[in-house]
Amino acid sequence: MLYFIRHGETDDNRNNLWMGRKDLTLNQTGIHQAKAAAEYLARLPIELIITSPLLRARQTAELIAQQHPRAPAVSIADWLTERDFGPYEGMKKTKANRIAMNASASVESMESLTNRLVALNNVLESQEHLLIVSHSGVYRCLIECLGYQSNNKKSSLKNAEFVSLTRHSGKY
Repeated sequence: MLYFIRHGETDDNRNNLWMGRKDLTLNQTGIHQAKAAAEYLARLPIELIITSPLLRARQTAELIAQQHPRAPAVSIADWLTERDFGPYEGMKKTKANRIAMNASASVESMESLTNRLVALNNVLESQEHLLIVSHSGVYRCLIECLGYQSNNKKSSLKNAEFVSLTRHSGKY
C-alpha cells in the first residue's frame, strides 16, 4: 500500500502563489492540518515515511511520525522535491501565468520530474506500507508514472490531503 500526503498549508498556498522550490515553513493552519492528518494516519500500518527535503514537507512528515504509534523512520529524498518553477516561483496562480510557465524553458519539464520519480520503483519493491510526503506537482506526476487507473482519477490534492494507492495486477 502506498500512501501519499501533500504538505500542510504555507502562506504562499494561502495567497495562491506558486512555490516550487521556495523553502517555506508551514503556517499555523498548516501545522493544524498536519496534526489532524497525523491523527488519522496513526491508524495505518505505515512502516516508513519518505519526504521531500523542502521544509514544509519535512515539518508535515515529522508531525506525522511523532503521532504514529510505530514511530516510523523519516527519510529525506531529493527526488521528491517539488518541480522547479524558475522565475514563476512566488507569482500568482493565474491561467495566463500557467500557460507562460508551461511554455518556459526555465521551468523544470514534466519529463525531468518523471525521470526523478523513477527512484520510487526501488522503494516500492522493498516497502509494503509507505507514506510519501511531498507536493501537488509530484503527486500529479507520480500517479501517471505508476499507471494509476480510475474512472474519477484525482490528479490534485489540497494541503494535508492524503490518498492511498493500492496495487492490483501491477498497477495502482
